[in-house]
Amino acid sequence: MDSPILQRSTALNNIPSRKFQEKLLSAIHNCKICSERDMKYKSVFDGLCQKCSLVNVAFNRYYEANIPIEYWDLKMDKDFHGYPGLLAKYKEIVADLNKTYVSGTAVCFAGLHGRGKSLTASCILKKACHKNFQCLYTTLSDVVSVLTGAVGEDRFMARKELLLVDFLVLDEFDNRFFSSDNAADLFARTLEGVFRTRSQNKLPTFMCTNSPNIIEAFTGPLKQSIDSLMSGYMTVFPVLGTDFRKQGAV
Repeated sequence: MDSPILQRSTALNNIPSRKFQEKLLSAIHNCKICSERDMKYKSVFDGLCQKCSLVNVAFNRYYEANIPIEYWDLKMDKDFHGYPGLLAKYKEIVADLNKTYVSGTAVCFAGLHGRGKSLTASCILKKACHKNFQCLYTTLSDVVSVLTGAVGEDRFMARKELLLVDFLVLDEFDNRFFSSDNAADLFARTLEGVFRTRSQNKLPTFMCTNSPNIIEAFTGPLKQSIDSLMSGYMTVFPVLGTDFRKQGAV
């Protein structure tokens, strides 16, 4: 499936370009075929084998989607060791991504730290990237920073991307990122507009929060706004289990 071209916002991309290049080069240098190529090629990316060509395409899409590099090589079936219900939910979502897109699936993964929420959401985006959907991973902190600090074109493009990207992941949804009541109020109004537009257009949205009860993490008008949005648009999926980071797992 080919999506119409959406002009991407650089304000919402925080992956260092040098790290991106290093990741690509590492994959090529670790390939026996490509690491022994004839030096006639002007660029290290010329004449790649089929496998490395696919990796190159995939990594470019992950970079554009702002998926954290730490998740690029991880796979749910192999690297996820958390709550079985979360793995089952992931498989349900990615089993038919065209159906997920058409239905406008919206899920909030809610649970304590280290339960694999970010990995799950990132792997959903990676699958969607492979299906040529336009994807965006961002955090509440980055959204608040851009929408309260960016000016002019940067803020306009960032908001448009949040509204229109095919698959959106909003990670680290936590009130600790609001530095002031004004920031919280602005974000509440912006979030309401983003969710309303995405809901009306049936665009898939996934959130991750460390609060078992996301509504109770907020107060005042922001709480009321989020409560209304969540109840009318998004399903909350409780993520159980223990913190697997402490056990060396994802």
